[in-house]
Amino acid sequence: MLIMGAVLLLLIGVTDGVKTFCNATQPRITTPCFGSLGGTVVVLMTTRTSQNDTFRLKKNNATILSERNIRCSFNVSTGIFTIKDIDRTDNGTYSMEVHNTTGMQVAFTKCYLTIEAPVSSLKLSRECLSRGQQRVSCSAGGDGLHYSWSLDGLPLNDTRLLSGPDSASNVTLEVGRSGLLSCSVRNNVSHAAANITLSVCDELVPIIAGSLSAIALLLIVVLGVYCAKKHKTSKDTTDTEDVTYADVSVLQRQGQRREQGAGEGEVEYGEVKVAPGPRRTLETNVDECVYAQPRRTRP
Repeated sequence: MLIMGAVLLLLIGVTDGVKTFCNATQPRITTPCFGSLGGTVVVLMTTRTSQNDTFRLKKNNATILSERNIRCSFNVSTGIFTIKDIDRTDNGTYSMEVHNTTGMQVAFTKCYLTIEAPVSSLKLSRECLSRGQQRVSCSAGGDGLHYSWSLDGLPLNDTRLLSGPDSASNVTLEVGRSGLLSCSVRNNVSHAAANITLSVCDELVPIIAGSLSAIALLLIVVLGVYCAKKHKTSKDTTDTEDVTYADVSVLQRQGQRREQGAGEGEVEYGEVKVAPGPRRTLETNVDECVYAQPRRTRP
């Protein structure tokens, strides 16, 4: 049986328009840089070596700096390249070429810009498992997420866990653990954290719930058997015997000789029919028998 726990949410460093910084001044090396979706990225590329140096900024070998590009800007004095309102199309390789008055290249730097959605909608949920363990799940939005866990300010380790953490989004704690559990989520452009207070799970609750379910199932079975037997008994009661009795009459033969007239008559029995059904014992009262009354005739 699962029991949901209360959630306390705390976000750190997640705001609209996240600003990131990247140092890409190493010559002849492609430096990895990251920008936050919808935010601003600031890349330090190179500075001029002479007043007469010229700069050429390219993205994927195509020149991108122009007066009409209001999202991109480059400061010649500081060598800082800035992109605002970043979207997915800003992914790619950026290079800065510096040439002197003779056209000779005097500096060259390059970076690869990756755009990621920042961490958002961070939530913690807790559930008690059947044997008293606790599973805590940490969910969040964003790209390239990495998770870390701590309990009462100390990093979670294998001695206090049944599974996780290893940058996992959920952990299972052994029986009896309590305290302030924290989940921290980060990627290359932002980070966030959420806390939840853990209490010891009651093992009796799922056991009692399971027992009640078993008792309810047993009652249903017993009720079904009782109804079936009652229906069968009712059917047997209505299945009665239909017995037809023939009339028994005593006939006295006409013209019988008087020497036999000791009043003897001849008894004639009709046919007895019994309808199908369970055999029943019929009791006959002797008093209910009909006998012929002999009559004497004078010679």
